[in-house]
Amino acid sequence: MKKLAQALLSTGLMTAVFAAQAQESPISANVALTTDYIYRGVSQTSGGSAIQGGFDFASESGFYLGTWASSITFDDSIEIDYYGGYSGSLTEELGYDVGFLYYDYPGMSSDDFLEFYGVLSYGGLSGSINYSDDFYAGVGKAWYYTLDYGFDLGSDVSLGLHYGLQTYDQDVWGTEDKYSEYNISLSKSYAGIDFSLMFTDTDLSDANCGGSSDCDSTVVFSLGKSF
Repeated sequence: MKKLAQALLSTGLMTAVFAAQAQESPISANVALTTDYIYRGVSQTSGGSAIQGGFDFASESGFYLGTWASSITFDDSIEIDYYGGYSGSLTEELGYDVGFLYYDYPGMSSDDFLEFYGVLSYGGLSGSINYSDDFYAGVGKAWYYTLDYGFDLGSDVSLGLHYGLQTYDQDVWGTEDKYSEYNISLSKSYAGIDFSLMFTDTDLSDANCGGSSDCDSTVVFSLGKSF
């Protein structure tokens, strides 16, 4: 489960990404290889690698649509996301982004879910709220809050700081109805390839993570290409 960007992954970087796409070309594509697919701090590939990719349309007016997919190790081993929204600026520094994300697990329709999000960004700082009234596998209402900060270190190297809080109306992770996750990432583009190195962790124990290590700290390396 992602986006888009946890990609922007965590949704907090979406405004800047789609604004850039709208200025360059209305249609773009992307493909990536990663040593682990992390969604909100939790591995979706049991610590294994994943191949990912998607297509986006972004108009100069601020409207965008897209789809993104990744290999996973459950629900017939694929996730396909569909999303759309509108991004713009309130002032020269203050931007916003609102939209929806539909998570599709072919062959396991009972696990599909719809999520709505809103993002505010100011310079390199952004915050977002995601809401679903029927989250993954029918667990009920869920909220996801993020805070992100990114800045340039020079030499085309960027540092990203991310914190997220996922909450539910019921105990989903063992005895927990919420958990925190965070990551620190470094990224650089070279010869048309995007390189990313990320350290990620959650406050969930193995016992509350179904007895697995999917919620443990890990380092993820990714290679990506945009077209």
